[in-house]
Amino acid sequence: MARLRRLGVVKGARELRLPTAAPESGRRPGRAPLSLEQLLPGGRVVETADGGCFVIDRVYALDHRHGGDALADLLGSRPAAGTAYVREPRLDGLDFRDFLFLDTETTGLAGAGTLAFMVGVAYFEPRVGGDDVFVVRQYFLRDHGDERAMLRQLDELLAGRAGLITFNGRSFDVPLLDNRYLMNRLPSRLPDLPHIDLLPPARRLFRARLGSCALGALERSLLGLQRTHDDVPGALIPALYYQYLRTGDVGELAGVFYHNEMDMLSMVTLAARIFRQLEASCCDDPLDQISLARWQADLGLGERAEATLRQSLDGDLPFETYHQALHRLAALLKAAGRRDEAVVVWQQIAHTSSDDVSAHVELAKHYEWVERNAAEALAWTERALALVGRWTVTPNARLARAELAHRRERLVRKQG
Repeated sequence: MARLRRLGVVKGARELRLPTAAPESGRRPGRAPLSLEQLLPGGRVVETADGGCFVIDRVYALDHRHGGDALADLLGSRPAAGTAYVREPRLDGLDFRDFLFLDTETTGLAGAGTLAFMVGVAYFEPRVGGDDVFVVRQYFLRDHGDERAMLRQLDELLAGRAGLITFNGRSFDVPLLDNRYLMNRLPSRLPDLPHIDLLPPARRLFRARLGSCALGALERSLLGLQRTHDDVPGALIPALYYQYLRTGDVGELAGVFYHNEMDMLSMVTLAARIFRQLEASCCDDPLDQISLARWQADLGLGERAEATLRQSLDGDLPFETYHQALHRLAALLKAAGRRDEAVVVWQQIAHTSSDDVSAHVELAKHYEWVERNAAEALAWTERALALVGRWTVTPNARLARAELAHRRERLVRKQG
């Protein structure tokens, strides 16, 4: 690449000049195209032995509010609180001040030729004689020839960090960048760093209540954030970069820088929400609390899951959510061999149900097979049949009625 430049061969957009007869993006004829430095004041080209790339920093006070949360809120939690939840055993003793947030903007979603033309990073930085700050730094490739310089600068920054925080980075950003280091014959420290990917815990905690757990959806429904008109849809970003490479027009790139910056700030406040709730085993919403308990049970943290569920039941729950919590608690108690306690919970469900007979069935099973009390098992079966008889006739209702009738016949024979 260096030899080609000495011969005058130009790759990419940095030396392109736009024709004035057919202006792009509404530019008035005759006006010179903006440079990156003009579009983004404070940005500069940082040179290395491998060339240079465009870099811009933005500095935020820690009390800066992003939606409903402040950036400093994350520092009240410990990374180790998420050890069991985020598939990362190396978090003990670490502090969120030592992590690097990372997000890429790329030329596509997959394939060996996919390039990260922008790498956004963010980190907490102490200031001598002043308050700590939060720095958002963005590396941008003016053309593909800047990639090696960018990767070296990113590696220097990673060398001083204890770990990574991303959103879907375990599946996308980190493998992509690791491959770009390999293609440039450079060592990569990315796979060796402790890594917290926020997407899986966000799904486990919030999907039952919110549905979509895309970062933009979480901003609107969870973080209380609405982006400004400066944002551009993520799906358009590769096309905007290719347009820039073709024309040299940087005018549409401001929205890409804004989009990437907002992604990184949202990762901070989302991490604060997630880790605060994991550390306390207490969620802001009762339905999220039930999701957390289910997650804890799946991880084998039965005692913690039970405490989380009982705490949710102490609150003022909607009726449907209350039943979900009771069902989950009864399942935990049954799995732990504490059937007598599970019976009490099933009775609570059965006495307050009008469209569900699963608790009746569990009680019938318990009294038939564990207590060997066919009369009590028959009584719960009869109650379930009476309830099903009031349902609207549907395939599910007919199936439930048939199964219960079969159970009743067997129990009647046992009694006889």
